[in-house]
This record gives sequence, structure tokens and C-alpha cells, in this order.
Amino acid sequence: MLFRAFAVCVFIFGLLLGWSSSARAEWSELAKEPEAQYFFDKEAVMPVHVSRYAWVLTNLAKAETTPTGEPYASYMIRLRVYCKTDMVARLSISYFDKAMGKGKEVSSEDLQEWRNRETPIRPNTYMSALKKEVCAAKQVAGLQ
Repeated sequence: MLFRAFAVCVFIFGLLLGWSSSARAEWSELAKEPEAQYFFDKEAVMPVHVSRYAWVLTNLAKAETTPTGEPYASYMIRLRVYCKTDMVARLSISYFDKAMGKGKEVSSEDLQEWRNRETPIRPNTYMSALKKEVCAAKQVAGLQ
């Protein structure tokens, strides 16, 4: 009986481990600048009407510090991109002590979506590259 319970626990643990490794993001490069490299998770883009929700990962050339003083080498931002108005709203941000969102999450901040300020998407920035990728005609039609 004890062996059977142990076997079931090992099986469940194996399933969870397999699921977590397959749930990792596949980052596609958006832009590269001397101070940072930008990626987005193409598979996690979620269309909602004329908006898109997307994750952006930023790798920094040299470490910076969070507002609370923690050093970080990369950060992930969850964004809502408004395709028709060229605006974007930041929903959350997580800071990591290693590149590519790896290592320890040293700080995070989640914002209420309805309280966020929308900001314009400036031309020739990684945000404009993100908008071009996620608001493309084939994604708007739902033909990914």
C-alpha cells in the first residue's frame, strides 16, 4: 500500500515536471541595441478584440538596480498593445538576477489594468517592432 502511494506521487511529480518544462517561453528577438536586447514570447500572444497581450523580455548589457536597490540583469514585462491607436499599457514587471529571465526573481510589480496609463508607441523602438509582430493582419484575422 505504501509503495503504491509512493508510485502515484512519483508519477504525479513526473507529470508536473514534464508540464513545467514544456511551458517555458520560446523567445523571439525583437531588437538589439548597445544597452539591451529585446525578445517577445510569440506563442503567448493573446488577442482580445483590437488589442494584444504579450510578454517582452529585456536582457541588459550591464546590471542595473530595482527601485528597492536589488541588482538585476533582465526583466519581463506583460503589456497590452492597442493595435488601432498605437498605444501600450504596462500590466506587470518582474526583475531577474540573471539574463533571459533566469535566476531569482528579485522584485515584481503588478498593476491594475483599468488604472494603467496608456503610452504612445514611438517609431523605431522595440515597442514598434512588437506592435508590428503582434498586430499583423494574419493574427488579427485569427489565422496564426
